[in-house]
Amino acid sequence: MIGNITTIITRINKACDDIDFVSARVLIETNLMKLSEAKHYRLLNANGRVLIKHVLVDRKDPVESKNKLTRTDLLTINKINEYSSNFDIAMLKRTLKNSFELMQRSDVLLLLNNDAKIILDNMGALSGAQQLQ
Repeated sequence: MIGNITTIITRINKACDDIDFVSARVLIETNLMKLSEAKHYRLLNANGRVLIKHVLVDRKDPVESKNKLTRTDLLTINKINEYSSNFDIAMLKRTLKNSFELMQRSDVLLLLNNDAKIILDNMGALSGAQQLQ
């Protein structure tokens, strides 16, 4: 959007006050370079400042957002934890058969309970990921 920066800041502030964050984000994304300057940034209201920080974080970490766990992954991890706690090895093996690549991720290790860590480590399912110390 081409225009006076004060007009744009006023529109962003009004959109944030009206809880219209979609249009505020569009305005911020199109004028990000100008709005990230300190003299313009301080003219934004609190919601506008938070929104500009979120836009900047989204632009910095596109690789990290691609590697986030999906809802299906989280449900699978919960089932693995449940099967490990109940010592249901047959269902655990069946679940691991379809999600072996998921167990190789280092961020999944933090979501496993102690039973699952011990059983999966003994099964060799965590061999590609970080080994338990």
